[in-house]
Amino acid sequence: MFRKIKKLSLFSIKYIFILIFFIFILESLTRMFFFLILQEKNIFKYGFNKDLEIHTLDLSKLEISIFNQNEINLINKKKDKNLENLDTRVVIWTFGGSTTKGNNCGSDSSSWPNELQILNKSFVIKNFAQNGYHTDKSVPLLWKNLKDETPNIIIWAHKFNVSKALYGSTRNKQLLSYDFKDLNKNKFFLFINRIDKSFKQSFLFYYFFDQIILRVSMKFNLIEPDKEILLDNKSLEILFRNYEINTKDAINLSKQKNVDEFYILSLFKRKDVPIKKNNYFNYLFDKAIYNIEKNTYSKIIDLTKNVNQIDKNNFFCDGLHKTIIGNQYVSEIIYKYLINNSKILSK
Repeated sequence: MFRKIKKLSLFSIKYIFILIFFIFILESLTRMFFFLILQEKNIFKYGFNKDLEIHTLDLSKLEISIFNQNEINLINKKKDKNLENLDTRVVIWTFGGSTTKGNNCGSDSSSWPNELQILNKSFVIKNFAQNGYHTDKSVPLLWKNLKDETPNIIIWAHKFNVSKALYGSTRNKQLLSYDFKDLNKNKFFLFINRIDKSFKQSFLFYYFFDQIILRVSMKFNLIEPDKEILLDNKSLEILFRNYEINTKDAINLSKQKNVDEFYILSLFKRKDVPIKKNNYFNYLFDKAIYNIEKNTYSKIIDLTKNVNQIDKNNFFCDGLHKTIIGNQYVSEIIYKYLINNSKILSK
């Protein structure tokens, strides 16, 4: 009996070593491949330096960047000037999660940035939104791109992914002095998401495999909406405090880099139709954005004011993501607001 157990144990150890060796080879080849393509030295530091972040805007075009999120400097000794437009173009950058990234409804897909581009050919829109992104991810991404270019307008469309900060350390954890691991609800769900995030922050092959699966799923409409986790009021308050700190950082960066206008977009989900849901989440979000608007140069585009006019059966393909018609509606409301309120467009 002892011999059988010993033999089985040796057999298991052997295959564990084979698995580790296979992962090592796969990870090494992945890093070498992307280093040769991107010529980015941080490829080899990724996973070892936990401050490094990776962002993939378009995998098919290899629009990938890796940089240190802690190198953000909100005090610039020398401000960059706006890129001079030789024509009447208005450069707009959009940031957000899957509701802004778009293309989540199979063949009936679009995104409101794409539809906004159609409404005005003088707009040059670059959509930085990614599925699952929240403000912790977008602030470093904004900073990285503002180093080389300055848009005329930024539209900040973060709202529904605030709870993503639960899956790992928020960039403001020390400032907030709150440990999200003390939550006593949805522990298994949070545990799985933290493992997934940890793997993506450590292994490039796992990160890119996840990106490929995500894009294939989007193309064939196979994505299921994220499970809605229930949070106590204290946790929600901390999450929106995190949102407020990050959004103010984004606004400060934009102002120092001479971005003309910064708009905060308040999106809506299916449950908000025909009347915006009266819950603590919406209360905290509204409180945060109106406080931000009061103390900064930002303005709010509130899409939740006219939801009684919406046909939710045609506007949504699930509880959150919008169809082509839904995105066209959103882009029209945004466009009307910009036409009536933007100083750039009134010139």
